[in-house]
Amino acid sequence: MKGRNEMNQKTMYHISYGLYILTAKEGSFHNGCVINTCGQVTTNPNQITIAVNKENKTHDMIQSTGEFNVSLLDTTATFDLFKHFGFQSGKKVDKLRDFQDKEKSSNGIYYITKHTNGYISAKVVNQLDLGTHT
Repeated sequence: MKGRNEMNQKTMYHISYGLYILTAKEGSFHNGCVINTCGQVTTNPNQITIAVNKENKTHDMIQSTGEFNVSLLDTTATFDLFKHFGFQSGKKVDKLRDFQDKEKSSNGIYYITKHTNGYISAKVVNQLDLGTHT
């Protein structure tokens, strides 16, 4: 039996998450991946935090350039969208070359135009090594 002041470890599975498409550009190559961690942490200056798996090509691109976009997916997002950005690697596939539902923001990086509530363009100001993620 757990002591009264011990946290139930299963509580971590009840934290709510959104789903997002994280995009980056390095040279002329564009890429994107699915992430589930994005949140606003300050308003002045306006800052967000994201967590990106180090095995993703998008991670390496952001490490190199320090810039990215986050497209906030809405409830109409299809499983095909998740498959496209989440079930194949940007190390082997150019995910954005033939993808139709995209536009470039002022930073020159694509964002997703369909099944989204909007997008955020950002620059890295700090990073933290979290083991499997940055």
